[in-house]
Amino acid sequence: MSEQQKPSTLNNGQNYAVGYGRPPVHTRFQRGRSGNPKGRRKGQRNVRTIVDETSNQRITIREGDRSRSVTKLDAVVLTIFSAALKGDAKAQASLINLLRASGMLGEPPAANDQKPFTADDESIIADFLRRQGSEVQQPTENNDKEKDKEGPTDTTPSEPRTKS
Repeated sequence: MSEQQKPSTLNNGQNYAVGYGRPPVHTRFQRGRSGNPKGRRKGQRNVRTIVDETSNQRITIREGDRSRSVTKLDAVVLTIFSAALKGDAKAQASLINLLRASGMLGEPPAANDQKPFTADDESIIADFLRRQGSEVQQPTENNDKEKDKEGPTDTTPSEPRTKS
């Protein structure tokens, strides 16, 4: 199908073809006038603004026989602390997350998953290697003393041993 192009006239009297990407002159935005004259409503608030304002509102709380005024955010933190001290596991987890997020706790230490070998472990490994056909030399005091007299041994065959 062929597109039909209608002629239109510019302000200076020239004709041009109306079509895709070329709207008629009378429907174009006027110079000096906004395409959205009313614009965004003033005072329209986003979620962060609402949360900030709400968390900074003051409320009155009772502690024992006295009352005091605190912000809602302070009241939430006090509630989490008191519940965590009473032994509430969820409150304790929330408190730890809150402290980490605020930078008051460092990163948790890396867990040391490597456990030392016991005599049972060594005997199981020796038995396994014996059944597989490998010889395992059990460390004894005599072997340790002989190795100390010989000096350090290099177990990496790829690098030649050099004297220093």
